[in-house]
Amino acid sequence: MTGMRMPKKYVVEMFLDRIAASRTYMREKYTDRSPLEYYKGGADKMVIHPQTRAMLEKLLIMLAEEGEAVVFDYIRKEILKKGR
Repeated sequence: MTGMRMPKKYVVEMFLDRIAASRTYMREKYTDRSPLEYYKGGADKMVIHPQTRAMLEKLLIMLAEEGEAVVFDYIRKEILKKGR
């Protein structure tokens, strides 16, 4: 069984939900790496389309390695094509 490919805007929403949940539950312990670490803990149980998984993972890794400003700019300009 495999998941259906999600529209890009919903992958972005899923990414943002992971940030919000991590901030809510981790509070002052939150770092930009927290959403990626949480994802890794359950990724093997997710039924998700390979392209959707690849995009989500790319955003989570970008957040962990480059920070919010970079990943949010990338989302606006490259994924959602806003601000061009």
